[in-house]
Amino acid sequence: MSKFNFFYCKSWFWAKKRPTEIWSEEQAKQAHDERRTYTVLVNDLERPYAVIDVAGNTNFVGVTFLDDFLRESLSYHFKEVEPGKLFLSMATHREFESDKDQVKLGNSYIFNEDGKLIIRKQSFNPQSLEEANSSADVSGNYEKYPNFGEYDHLLKVER
Repeated sequence: MSKFNFFYCKSWFWAKKRPTEIWSEEQAKQAHDERRTYTVLVNDLERPYAVIDVAGNTNFVGVTFLDDFLRESLSYHFKEVEPGKLFLSMATHREFESDKDQVKLGNSYIFNEDGKLIIRKQSFNPQSLEEANSSADVSGNYEKYPNFGEYDHLLKVER
């Protein structure tokens, strides 16, 4: 039993901060079973805690945690590296200008399965970009591809 409530739609319209084409559980399950793209809204249709984009046809699962202003504060990109096995390939954290949608700072961590790590730190006012190469233990970056309705394992904020 999940500790979250899940709602389904075709996609989340990021610019307007709302779902497009709300789907029934049956519609979303069919999309999941056919490996077609669909979106899961976590805990609320209008003010979700997180948005999960399941793009089975491209072997991608994106998890985005929203702040109180429905902005993308933290996102995780997973790619399916073998059937049923996801790898966290990128994590991005953003800070915003007070209550505006303007991004102030963004840090991205790009992981390779061999442990190589690229860290990008971007500031937007003034504009600057720093990039560093490092290495990391990526053994904790793997997750199983979600069964329909079973997304809790993807909703870990601390990774």
